[in-house]
Amino acid sequence: MKKIAGYFGVALLLLSSCAKKNNSTFQATAIIEGTAIKVSAQTGGYLLKVNVEEGQDVGSGDTLAVVDAEKLGYQLNQMEANLDELNVQHRLATTNLRRAQEDYDYAKTKYERYLDLFKKNAASQQVLDDLKITHDRASTALESARQNLQSISSREKGLAAQMKLLQRQINDAMVTAPISGTVTTRFYDAGETIPPNAPLVEIVDLAKMWAKVYVSETYLPQIKIGQNAQVQIDGTTQTFTGTVAWISAKAEFTPKNILTQESRTALVYAVKISIDNPDHVLKHGMPVTISL
Repeated sequence: MKKIAGYFGVALLLLSSCAKKNNSTFQATAIIEGTAIKVSAQTGGYLLKVNVEEGQDVGSGDTLAVVDAEKLGYQLNQMEANLDELNVQHRLATTNLRRAQEDYDYAKTKYERYLDLFKKNAASQQVLDDLKITHDRASTALESARQNLQSISSREKGLAAQMKLLQRQINDAMVTAPISGTVTTRFYDAGETIPPNAPLVEIVDLAKMWAKVYVSETYLPQIKIGQNAQVQIDGTTQTFTGTVAWISAKAEFTPKNILTQESRTALVYAVKISIDNPDHVLKHGMPVTISL
């Protein structure tokens, strides 16, 4: 009986140990990140001014910088003048087409009338031949007028498309913030000449941060989408509440910059924690401890 009692006690101890393991809290160190966007100046040229400094908060749509677009404005004015000229040519070509159509209709009617008389032996061959030549010339003139009008219309469309592209470049010369956030890096200063599509500033959205931790299959069943997570800034007692936003469906080897050499060969699952940061206390690149 004493042996049975002893075995029973050991079994209870093992079960208690397993229960503690299964209900244990997962903790990991992670790096806080925010959505970082490098805002580019799509229109290159002389940088007239930069309105922001590093560390400054900006709102979506705020003007970050202005590129000199004076030359582009001159080009647009020239294109507008060319389009006005094409519009005049279009009206003339339309008038010519209408006249060519009238001449053709007249020549065709007259030719068909004399052809009918010729078949009745009421008209000469010479007159019919002359009318056939006139008819053919009118037909050629009509086709030429149509092609001329079509050519002018195509040039108008092409020039209008070029003007839209040029206007877009002028609009892009005023660089605006695509999101609200904090300017972390400024790559150019006013007075410099920048190439097209060059990154001008980097903006990080600090209001909504996230961190990624790597969980082994031992702890994975305890973690669910929407589950709360405690986020503590290293070296302080200040904590934030995060939410499990995403769990990888595929195992991967532990990244080389995570944990110890031995654990790098272990298969883990990436878990993304979303953290609200309205007061911008958390910073991009800040180390934290995450508990799940």
